[in-house]
Amino acid sequence: MRRSIAVVLVILLLAPLSVAGEPLKEYVPYQEGEFPLWTYKIRRAEQIFFGSMIITIPAAALIYSLAVNNNVLAQPTSQGQAYLVSGAIAASLSLSISIADYVIGEVRKP
Repeated sequence: MRRSIAVVLVILLLAPLSVAGEPLKEYVPYQEGEFPLWTYKIRRAEQIFFGSMIITIPAAALIYSLAVNNNVLAQPTSQGQAYLVSGAIAASLSLSISIADYVIGEVRKP
């Protein structure tokens, strides 16, 4: 009962804050040269890195489990260590893909 009363009081106290705020300004799209070129390159690398993680995480987990099961790598001491190692493998693969994309983009410049 007290919890529901507290929730109602918080809602009643915070509701006027949303009404008292200033209206949002009109949206203005970005201009052509508003950001420097390196920010676009960083953004592209970020998108490629996190986009490729969808593929590299299961691939890294599969490769790591196969390597451990075939005694190529030592058995992990805990399940958490296995997750960290496969995550590190996936991150390094994604980083390699991002770097390869950057190098290909720089080489193909006219």
